[in-house]
Amino acid sequence: MKLAEQIKVVENVIDDLKGEKIVTLNIMKQSDDMEAIIITTGRSIQHVRGIANNVSSEAKRLNMPVLGTEGTESSEWALVDLGEVVVHVMTEKTREFYKLEKLWSIDKDED
Repeated sequence: MKLAEQIKVVENVIDDLKGEKIVTLNIMKQSDDMEAIIITTGRSIQHVRGIANNVSSEAKRLNMPVLGTEGTESSEWALVDLGEVVVHVMTEKTREFYKLEKLWSIDKDED
């Protein structure tokens, strides 16, 4: 499955479960291990868990690689590693604290 198709699958699952503030970052220039990061916000720990579990289930159903999941038991931050795409699902408070979008954004002056 092509990268664009993988991203669309993940975004659709998140959208179906009412994940908020979906951001997809192309990080091919910054990472040799992955090509995209998708970040979304869940309204509660249960919502975060539900989104992450459903992303993982749908990926498996479509024969996408699921290399691992973290934080789905009782965390404010869950991660689903799909190889080329890594999905971060966080509560609003956790997302504001870690600011992953800022961490992975490219500074145009450095290019």
